[in-house]
Amino acid sequence: MAQARYSRLLRRGLVLLAIGVGVVSLQQVGLTHALDNELTDLRFRATSRSPSGEIVLVDIDARSLAEIGVWPWPRNLHGELVLAAAEAGAARIAFDVDFSTFSTPEADSAFAAALSQAGIETFLAAFVQESAAGSGLMLPSLPIDLLLQHSWPAIVNVPLDPDGLVRRAAFPVEIGSETVSAMPSILAGRDGSNGLFGIDYGIDATRLRRVSFVDALNQRLQPGTLAGKTLIVGAAALELQDRFSVPVYGVVSGSTVLALAADSLLQGRDLTFVAMPAILLVAAAMVALLLCALVPSRRVLIVFGGLAITVEAVALHLQATHAIVLATALLQATLAGFALFAIIREFDMRGLLLWAARTEVKNGHSVLERVIEDGFDGVVIFDDRDRIVRMNEVARDLLGYSPGTRLAGLPPFIVERLSLVREAFRNDASIPKDGCLETLTSEDGDRRVLEYGLAPFWMEKIAAVDDEVSEGAIYVCLRLRDVTERELTQEKIRFMALHDGLTGLYNRHSLEERLDAALNQRTPGSGLGILCFDLDQFKAVNDVLGHAVGDKVLMETARRASQVIARPALLARTGGDEFMALLGAETAEAALADADALAASLGELFYESGHQIAVAASVGVCWWSAEGGTASAMMRQADVALYRAKRQGRGLVVLFEPAMEEDRLARLELEADLNRAFEKDEFQVFYQPQVDLVSGELVGAEALLRWKHPTKGFVSPAVFIPVAEEMGLIHRLGAWVLTTACCEAKRWPSTATIAINVSAVQFATGDLVAAIGEALEASQLPAERLELEITESAFVQDSKGLDEIFERLLGLGISFALDDFGTGYSSLGYLHRFPISKIKIDRSFVSNVPMDGQAMAILRSIRALAEGLDIKTIAEGIETPEQAETLRIMGCQQGQGYLFGKPMDAEAIQSRLRADGSQQRALVA
Repeated sequence: MAQARYSRLLRRGLVLLAIGVGVVSLQQVGLTHALDNELTDLRFRATSRSPSGEIVLVDIDARSLAEIGVWPWPRNLHGELVLAAAEAGAARIAFDVDFSTFSTPEADSAFAAALSQAGIETFLAAFVQESAAGSGLMLPSLPIDLLLQHSWPAIVNVPLDPDGLVRRAAFPVEIGSETVSAMPSILAGRDGSNGLFGIDYGIDATRLRRVSFVDALNQRLQPGTLAGKTLIVGAAALELQDRFSVPVYGVVSGSTVLALAADSLLQGRDLTFVAMPAILLVAAAMVALLLCALVPSRRVLIVFGGLAITVEAVALHLQATHAIVLATALLQATLAGFALFAIIREFDMRGLLLWAARTEVKNGHSVLERVIEDGFDGVVIFDDRDRIVRMNEVARDLLGYSPGTRLAGLPPFIVERLSLVREAFRNDASIPKDGCLETLTSEDGDRRVLEYGLAPFWMEKIAAVDDEVSEGAIYVCLRLRDVTERELTQEKIRFMALHDGLTGLYNRHSLEERLDAALNQRTPGSGLGILCFDLDQFKAVNDVLGHAVGDKVLMETARRASQVIARPALLARTGGDEFMALLGAETAEAALADADALAASLGELFYESGHQIAVAASVGVCWWSAEGGTASAMMRQADVALYRAKRQGRGLVVLFEPAMEEDRLARLELEADLNRAFEKDEFQVFYQPQVDLVSGELVGAEALLRWKHPTKGFVSPAVFIPVAEEMGLIHRLGAWVLTTACCEAKRWPSTATIAINVSAVQFATGDLVAAIGEALEASQLPAERLELEITESAFVQDSKGLDEIFERLLGLGISFALDDFGTGYSSLGYLHRFPISKIKIDRSFVSNVPMDGQAMAILRSIRALAEGLDIKTIAEGIETPEQAETLRIMGCQQGQGYLFGKPMDAEAIQSRLRADGSQQRALVA
């Protein structure tokens, strides 16, 4: 009897010892401290309270940084803020900003003067820090003496807990032989206290009053906002990196921490941290042990739960009403230890292990059920007799399964594959688990594509008798996934990869593949034809009627082409308005016949969106016999033939000839030389004099672009300018001419003008206004000395866009001359619509003056028109004194031509302009 009593006492003592060791271990590794912090934070959240309202945060926020535009900003701004705060009635102002180093004498003096004049209490940030990492030597950082003459230092250091969070603040800090009060305590009037105090994070930080620095500085606040308040100025912008981690609110600014600490003192909420008395812990342990011995386990657990809740309720009350933070983690850990002991006592160890195993199996089964039932894939499990033992809802929907359906009622691909997979698994053969596709069609014709995989696995069978060996059975898991949308999408992607999205025709890649295949499969005596065609003036359709109408024209083009080419053919859209057709043609004549029919069909009017549209198709034809040939060569030759057709006119059909390749190569060589000409500085600007026909004086010059090729000499502008326009090089070339000519003209006499030709392409695309503005800025040439010569082709584009360009250029002071006047038929319609100040009479009307009566009549008409519109005239191509005299008598003001000088380089024209104009006057006379 005594021995049994001794055993019970020993067992209880061991339990008490084990729980004590466990609790102490938790304390040593910091888990109880972490639990205390979590419980304290929960109490903060449960006891939220409003701020006192005495403190206003003045945030140096992102808006302030953006508005002032520099950081650190001049200290005189801080001084201006102090004066603005004093004027607004603030009681005191504290700066959580480092003023320990000098800025500029003027800014520091201005700040100090403001501190002296403000008439309110001011406090500046001070702090202590290690002199070097790991040195342990602490050095003070105080504001500069100039500022301390008019303000008080206040410590802004805050201690960090081991977990990196700020939970406490200091009252005073020793700096050398002096004691400096911390900013929170001095702002709250508690600078006489010592040690640390806890910050009450139950105070709602989101309700602290905040204003932006720039709003306070510029007095953009409601009257009374700062009256009687304590202001804390600090960094709130993320880029200033004054951030601390705190309970409840996560990461906040340093000024927010100071405000919460000061507000805690103002409300008497400076927290005191109290540990659980050891005697209470021992008493709780003894009572818990006694309860475990005398009370059934289930009731003990209820009692322990009630005690834990009671302890936390008391701790919550102390923290909420008395600012006392009671550490309850040790007591809770002790109660938890005894609760665990009660649970273990309720079960013996074997029962506990069995219960744990059953629970694990049950949980695993539940997880598996959820995975199978809630997954995106259909799952069917077959036993070794092909019976369905498990099928989720997804599989039932995919297979149209209903209860009672036998294996034979499932789709055939499942029945066929089951036995094959089992046999392969039994023989250790390779089995594809995923990626098989099967298409099912329902009774109503709906098509569904399933991706499936079969995965066999062994299942152990329990032997009927203990002495028998367990047998294995092969089960099979069928995984199904509806990939109909994916397959349809991939089909669309494949179609898009091989076809044109607008017309549905094949694209260039498909054409090349089919052409290669056709070339490889040709038989002797057969031939292949390639038609390459595009629409003439299609760009005008897009520009005038819009791309929507243009797209309809392209679709109608595809439809007509499909109808015209009767024999088996392949049509492809290879570019914007460019198409190609591959067709079998025994002779070149047969291919040309198809091309003629195609050109005729596409030459008929298009009727789209209420518009009659006239476009023609140019067609290039390439025909190859059965011998030789590659896809790329045929397509290139058809393209060369198309290029020749477009050069010769509209709506033409041209059959490729070998000589065309040479022209194409010459064109490519010219394009390459043009690109290289910029790098090698081969372009030059020449100048042809322009003369006043009355006085004979040289009044200016026209800039003429010249290209001196290293091997071919000077290349005619009529040759390379159109190529430059097609290449898109004209913008760069035009900008270079503008800048070069303007810079040269700046050196001329101030009355001399410079005339520069501007391409219609420069008007239609690019930014002509910007190019001219840059040229004028680079040269400093007055805009009124620049004259732009334009041809009527510039007016083809949208007149609204032209109006804007002319208006902007006129705003710069530039004048305009209409070049080659009289050679077109539409120029007259634009003279009164656009600000043309000069007409340039084409040389074709000047060459036969005064003998040609018709030319004289045209010249008189042009002069009458110009006089009626108050427009000046200049005649080009003057070569004889008689021509000059005749034009002068007819009233033409200016002239240009070989009579006055051939185009010359910059040095020569400058000499001419500076020389006496007596020679020209003699020529006119």
